[in-house]
Amino acid sequence: MNSSTKTSQRVAVVLLVALILVFIFTQTSILSVLLASPWWIYLVIAGIIFSGYMSMRYMLEDHEVENEYIEKEGSVFIERMEAEREKRNVEKI
Repeated sequence: MNSSTKTSQRVAVVLLVALILVFIFTQTSILSVLLASPWWIYLVIAGIIFSGYMSMRYMLEDHEVENEYIEKEGSVFIERMEAEREKRNVEKI
């Protein structure tokens, strides 16, 4: 995926979340419940969300690094197989 596609997907997700939040706050009494809660509760919730986001981000990054390593090792293995095949073909002749 190119950069503009990722950016447009992120914008779409942010707009969708914003629309959902506006709907929830205007159609329910959740806003009054949220305003009655202590402020530190919001920090805890934000920390949980941030922790989940960072966990997913690093998990995907680690997955990409593992795939690169596997591809590199696979290409080394294939090169060894081809060299062995050439060696056998030379010995037959």
